[in-house]
Amino acid sequence: REENPVIKEYARHNRELRKVREFVCRRSVKSPFEIAFLKGYDQMYFWADRVLKILENMDLDSVFKEAEAENHMVHGDYNYHNLLVCQEGMAVTGFEHAHRDVQMEDLYYFLRKVLEKSGWKIRLGDGMLNAYSAIHPLTEGEMEYLKIRLIYPEKFWKTANSYYCTNKAWISVKNIEKLQTAIRQTEEKKMFLKEVFGFEL
Repeated sequence: REENPVIKEYARHNRELRKVREFVCRRSVKSPFEIAFLKGYDQMYFWADRVLKILENMDLDSVFKEAEAENHMVHGDYNYHNLLVCQEGMAVTGFEHAHRDVQMEDLYYFLRKVLEKSGWKIRLGDGMLNAYSAIHPLTEGEMEYLKIRLIYPEKFWKTANSYYCTNKAWISVKNIEKLQTAIRQTEEKKMFLKEVFGFEL
């Protein structure tokens, strides 16, 4: 694997965001989705670009090298849809995306999905990290990995990219809501990152 594949991933995401913006700007008549995208673009792209700049000066090599040396596996789609509450305890399903990677990737994905649903509640996110750390103490490198992953405007990019790659004659109301939610939650996310990770944009 590359030493820091996150840089390559986010550089690609940023190119895709710029491509969507160029496409939307060329359209003479804009849909509600496109209007919402352009309204939130500058703020969201500022976050996306900042992440790349931070990554260029951040050393995460130890996190990736440890994952590779110890053959760490991840679920690949670890969220509440793949968790079952049974009498004997919790069960995990849906392993079709399992692969070798940094184990923080599963924690990041689960944490982000829950925090997006809850409006980036500080107490909830902090409690989840403390519960995880009680069993597997998080290293400084792992906390840095989580921080950088959470800073990136993933939901905004994902929704915009999905729009670009599909039929634009009909855009679901759900996708417009997802885009607006990603933009609206920016202040809550900013407070979460400040309180939990000591990060200020």
